[in-house]
Amino acid sequence: MKKFLSIMLAALMLVSAFCFVGCGKDDSKLTVYTEAGFAPYEFIYNGEVVGVDIEIVKAVAAELGKELIVKDVAFDTICTAVSSGKADIGAAGITIRADRAEQVDFSIPYSSTEQYVIVKTSDTTTKSLDDLKDKKIGIQQGTTSDMLIDGLIKDGTLGSATITPYTSPAVAAASIDKLDAVVTDKLTAQLIVANSDTLKAFPLVKADGTPAAEVEEYGIAVTKGNKELLDAVNKVLEKLIADGTVDKWVEEYSAKAQEVGA
Repeated sequence: MKKFLSIMLAALMLVSAFCFVGCGKDDSKLTVYTEAGFAPYEFIYNGEVVGVDIEIVKAVAAELGKELIVKDVAFDTICTAVSSGKADIGAAGITIRADRAEQVDFSIPYSSTEQYVIVKTSDTTTKSLDDLKDKKIGIQQGTTSDMLIDGLIKDGTLGSATITPYTSPAVAAASIDKLDAVVTDKLTAQLIVANSDTLKAFPLVKADGTPAAEVEEYGIAVTKGNKELLDAVNKVLEKLIADGTVDKWVEEYSAKAQEVGA
């Protein structure tokens, strides 16, 4: 029995040693989680995930001298994955919010947006937030659009309106026949309707024409406490913003998204 226990202990020590060397995180790689249904920031083009956020993280990987690994996942899992260290970075048009900042650290803002509504072109009655009362509304699950509409339903502003969650705004818009409206971010909404004769988009406003939600800012999410990585991301972003590269990428990838109808 003693001999058996000694053998088992030795085997466990060997497995532990192997995992210590081979199962840890590969520091030569930068793992980025995104959700490739949010053009122009990330979408599928010629079979690859491309977009503004992808260009940004490519620049970060180059700055660090690391191999970039991009994984396309569900949006509402990204901050959790970054928080746990499963991913180094979350880059998916993620709005900087206080609740998310409890999970992850955010870079400086690199882009801003506002909430938009997508409806059928034949819809002549939906013009403001008030017109969404008691309606069926599609959103991308886990996004600020989801949180906004959910809050407005709970506080009674939207009456008995209901939410239908989708994996992306484009998928929600494709299901417009089952819905009354889709709420998502400005650029994404504009690109969705650009190649459509049956859809239109406009800002989400109150009946008096004022915005129904605050302007939002996007940030890159990194694992909380990883100052070295956060500093590198901010260094890259400061340069890309200052020389106009981010704005250039927004234009470039908006055109590509229109090309493929993303």
